[in-house]
Amino acid sequence: MIAKEDILSLKAKILPAGADQILDYLVARHQQVELTHIVLENVPLLIIGRHGMIARIPVNGVLQKVSQPAGILELLHAFFQKQETLYLFINLPDIPVPSEVTQVLQEVQARALRKEELRRLIDRALDERDEALFYQASEEWRKLTSSDN
Repeated sequence: MIAKEDILSLKAKILPAGADQILDYLVARHQQVELTHIVLENVPLLIIGRHGMIARIPVNGVLQKVSQPAGILELLHAFFQKQETLYLFINLPDIPVPSEVTQVLQEVQARALRKEELRRLIDRALDERDEALFYQASEEWRKLTSSDN
């Protein structure tokens, strides 16, 4: 079984046309979906790649292969009527994040880590009754929180 969050996180990748509605459908049936890291043979399988999708689903004992989103949804509707497991193979790149965004995220993370460190320092200063350390850490804390606003 795959978690709903894992399926929804796929939306943060570059999806082929029609994949978003198929992922929405899979979220509702996540307890019947298993993520695989290899392409399996002779099992119900949905492959989502950068340039398209293909579903290999058994229908009346014959493995049907469909690559169009409407056809895939139709096969999935029929497949999920049975209580079988669908294997999902994903080969998608992440959406590229501009370096400016990455830099801002790193700065925010560094500030958050520093705030946590200052909080521990303030607690330690209070425990040890270290007035100088308390005032120094409190002032830096005040500057960090005022720059956040």
